Amino acid sequence: MDASQLNFILEIIAVVTGVVGVWYAKKENILVYPYGIVSVLIWVYLCWEGDLFGQSIVNFFYFVMNVFGWYNWSRKKEDQSHAVRITKNSVSQNLYTFISVSILTLVIYVLLSDYQNIKSFNIVIGLESLITAMNFVSMWLMAWKKLENWLLWIVADIMCIPLFFEKAYYISVVQFMVFIVIAVLGYIEWKKQLVRS
Repeated sequence: MDASQLNFILEIIAVVTGVVGVWYAKKENILVYPYGIVSVLIWVYLCWEGDLFGQSIVNFFYFVMNVFGWYNWSRKKEDQSHAVRITKNSVSQNLYTFISVSILTLVIYVLLSDYQNIKSFNIVIGLESLITAMNFVSMWLMAWKKLENWLLWIVADIMCIPLFFEKAYYISVVQFMVFIVIAVLGYIEWKKQLVRS
């Protein structure tokens, strides 16, 4: 088996575990995290191999946040109810989210440009930096069950489609399309649960 065949098999495993994980997130089921861990660890490797260094870094961050989210979602209060419940961001939290994405985008762009020795603006690195920043923040919001995490996922997943298409990760393009549908359904489902609580 050559490297391209191995990468293809790994990509399929990463896609399947990723889709299953996002489906569990939509259901607010803690199984999102073990499936997520398998998927993101494979993506760390595949993205590094495909010179998508920002996406490799974001997937390593996903690994850390999957471990944190698993812990956070499993915490219980003294009455055995879940310590973390679905909530919406306040106006100030939405402002912090926007500022965080903006600052992270700039920092990641500078780091990726320096790492790849790029001297002028590069649209691919700019797009990758913005996606990476949005993914960092949306993963944090998901760990705290903030409804807005789904909105960031939707936008970031839409932007991932041309990036991964250009790298010939075609199965991943389909995965991101599925992620968009699940994220829309997740937003609707979490919003209903928020109204009921």
